[in-house]
Amino acid sequence: MEQAYVADSSAAVSAGPDDKQAFKATISAFLGFFVDMFDVFLPVIALAPAMIYFRPADMSKELDVLFGSLILAATLIGRPLGSVIFGYLSDRVGRHPITILSIIGFGTCTLLIGILPGQEILGVYSMALLVFLRLIGGIFLGGEYTAANVLAMEAAPKQKRGLYSGIIQSGYPVAYLSITALTLLMLYWFPADGTLDSPYVKYGWRISFIIGGLIAFFVVIPYRRNVDESKLWQVERKEGSGHETHNPIIEVFTGRNLKRFGQVFLVLSGAWFLTVAAAAGMLPQILLTTVGLTSRQMVMSIMVASFFLIGGYLAAAVFSQYIGRRAMIILWAVISAVVGMGAYYMLLYGNNTYGEIILYVTLIILSFTSVFGVLVVYPNEIFPTNVRSSGFGMVFSIPVILPSLYGVYVNLSKDIIGPNAMPFIFAGIGCVLMVVGAVIGPETKEVNLDEIV
Repeated sequence: MEQAYVADSSAAVSAGPDDKQAFKATISAFLGFFVDMFDVFLPVIALAPAMIYFRPADMSKELDVLFGSLILAATLIGRPLGSVIFGYLSDRVGRHPITILSIIGFGTCTLLIGILPGQEILGVYSMALLVFLRLIGGIFLGGEYTAANVLAMEAAPKQKRGLYSGIIQSGYPVAYLSITALTLLMLYWFPADGTLDSPYVKYGWRISFIIGGLIAFFVVIPYRRNVDESKLWQVERKEGSGHETHNPIIEVFTGRNLKRFGQVFLVLSGAWFLTVAAAAGMLPQILLTTVGLTSRQMVMSIMVASFFLIGGYLAAAVFSQYIGRRAMIILWAVISAVVGMGAYYMLLYGNNTYGEIILYVTLIILSFTSVFGVLVVYPNEIFPTNVRSSGFGMVFSIPVILPSLYGVYVNLSKDIIGPNAMPFIFAGIGCVLMVVGAVIGPETKEVNLDEIV
């Protein structure tokens, strides 16, 4: 693939990295991504034991699966739209203000979900409102990482970009861990027995959403005070020819940037297919329906896996600083194919104890999703500064649309293949796409971000 990088020449002094500011930007991006992921996966975990609150009693099992997937899909579909809107604004207005606006927006949507009336009052409109708020929240969520993660990568020293990428991405398992711990606590205090009158269904789940919304507002305050605007963006804004009139969205899809987008799109598509096959979609429902775990057992198994995933993200990101981003992506695709799919087979078809189930869940989530530790830094090392937010935001979020509709695929193929086959199909597609995308792309760990043209 054509490369236009200058790896070794000195960067402009005015745009040089500041270790202290880079660390502040990274920690703030971690907190922003933590809140982002907390709000994304609240329905997957916290609402799973309380879906009867929104679901009409006469809904078929097929529609129930479809509805459950639409709650997550609405958020994940909203994120690409948000990346387009807020990526454009981030490249034109600045990374810092767009991050703040985005966090306030999705925090508000999460709070509103926490006070929604259920199907007893609104009927099917209760479900519609839930999906609608998840869509709007997803749009704002798409703006958070589009601006904050780019700001952090632009501030980071070259030799620490891998580490900082892993730190930011670890906001996801920390959020998942927090959600599962909070849900377990709520289930302990407010038991769920599958009826509308159970305490968890009536009000226990609401507490998690209210907490998720409030955390977003608490993150904004230190971010506003402690994180400066990207120096690279400020220099580009000052010196870039035609910056006032250029359209970063159009520029991402023209010329050299279009080739870059297509290559990284393959990598991210593969990563999202793997992620949806694991923690982001299929696995929780498989644990409840196929494996036969209780709600508490399902939550506990994912909680354990999320703890180890923190190390998985950091290991993949730091190791990529030595062997390169491409080699790390390819290596993780092989690990996913061998370890992840093997663990999935044992989970579905083995005569397992609960301890073995936890082990297999951990191996699935580790092998299928740890590659994202590299996928904050890698796209940022592909796109030039004047379109970096737009390019990163769209290439990170658009690929999730197709895999997020897994519920539709399950319904359409139920008479051809069993639902247990879908995780293997998704995982196979994901591994192939990641390898192909990495092979045709450049190695980027030594590039200077201000010299990509």
